Amino acid sequence: MREHDRTTIHEAMEQQTISVAKAGLVTTLSTRTTVFGATNPKGQYDSNESLSVNTTLSGPLLSRFDIVLVLLDKKNPKLDGIISSHILAQSTKAEENKASDAAVKSTQPLGIKEWTLPCLRRYIHYVKQRFKPVLTKEAESVISGYYQLQRRDGTHNAARTTVRMLESLIRLAQAHARLMFRNEVTRLDAIAAILCIESSMTTSAIIDGDGNALNSNFQENPDQEYIKEEQKIRDKLGDYLY
Repeated sequence: MREHDRTTIHEAMEQQTISVAKAGLVTTLSTRTTVFGATNPKGQYDSNESLSVNTTLSGPLLSRFDIVLVLLDKKNPKLDGIISSHILAQSTKAEENKASDAAVKSTQPLGIKEWTLPCLRRYIHYVKQRFKPVLTKEAESVISGYYQLQRRDGTHNAARTTVRMLESLIRLAQAHARLMFRNEVTRLDAIAAILCIESSMTTSAIIDGDGNALNSNFQENPDQEYIKEEQKIRDKLGDYLY
């Protein structure tokens, strides 16, 4: 990334403004928006090196993103089979696809209706405008405890474990509360925010595994999985909870 671009995106993400000086116009524009970024490693990804070294992006810039997902294309026979089957299915005849779609629809249980993409967009837009969640004491305890745990562990990226992490946890917990259609940030929302941060692989202190989001999948029993993850987090936080 060029130095000029780095300076510009720093201002946009930190101050939520962008300064323009062009064609005799000097002004400051508002940039209150969500920022997505994608990059490739400088070469072969080295798991022994930090994310900053692999991407050649500075720690302060990476710390401005609430979530940083590292997608590693590791050898996985099961996942490779799923991907190859999907690609091959795209090259079949249109008639076969229609017949397959009809068969899938006929096997869906009555009363279950999936949301269309436009419907999902309208819902997300509505909850973003409608709800301004505030943290409950229980949510504050979980978020504060996790932040203190990360600060204590010196093996993680120091550039990431700053006040920005605390702000990220609050934003993610509030976003999850909106998604759940409520104006209060509960313990569930705080746990969900921690799971998002843990899955980013840059700060993992609780979840075991390689943290590769590319190989993740939906759980067959999400409620039971949540209970297990919540208990794991609460056990790890221990005395940090109040």
